Amino acid sequence: MQCELCGKDIRGKSHRVIIEGTELNVCDECARYGHEVKQIPKVTAKISGITFRTRSRRRPDIFDQMGDELLPDYGGVIRRARESHGMSHEELALKIREKASLLKKIERGDLRPEDDVRKKLERVLGITLTEKIE
Repeated sequence: MQCELCGKDIRGKSHRVIIEGTELNVCDECARYGHEVKQIPKVTAKISGITFRTRSRRRPDIFDQMGDELLPDYGGVIRRARESHGMSHEELALKIREKASLLKKIERGDLRPEDDVRKKLERVLGITLTEKIE
């Protein structure tokens, strides 16, 4: 499990705290930023073969859903691929139906491309902007 505040792997028991009105599972270090929520023990009751839980299931961790991570030098990769295809910002923007100013910001690293824009760039330029994370 990972800390929902700092993202570090939680070793041992996690802490359920309220930070600015939001309940989070956090590590020992981040627990000091909130107020501990008392844990209610999980109670199950069997009635005619059906099991009911008194607590709701844990929400899926957003870090567990992530499989790929954007390359650190994504802007340079896009720029080199665009230049190797002999395209200007405006030409590439027309092909992927986005604004040229958006492409310039992405190439400079000022803006991370959203998934749909990233996929368009990968398809048109024949590049890969993500890498698998462990």
